[in-house]
Amino acid sequence: MEIETLQNLDKMPLDDARTAAVKMISPKTKPLVLNRLKNDIAKAPNSGEVSRIMWQVYMSGTGLGIIGSSWKKHFRDA
Repeated sequence: MEIETLQNLDKMPLDDARTAAVKMISPKTKPLVLNRLKNDIAKAPNSGEVSRIMWQVYMSGTGLGIIGSSWKKHFRDA
């Protein structure tokens, strides 16, 4: 995941932020989780929310997510 892009998602126009976010998702992501992420990104009302989603993905991917969080459960149940 490109940190520079991640840091600038909230400053991008919404459509650009959505496109960049989807491109940042790892190809190793499980298909059900990928679909849920794409759906959440598509429903995001602004680029700040897209940024928040992708920071959660980044934190989880680096092992810095919170165990038992509702966010992890949302994707674990996918």
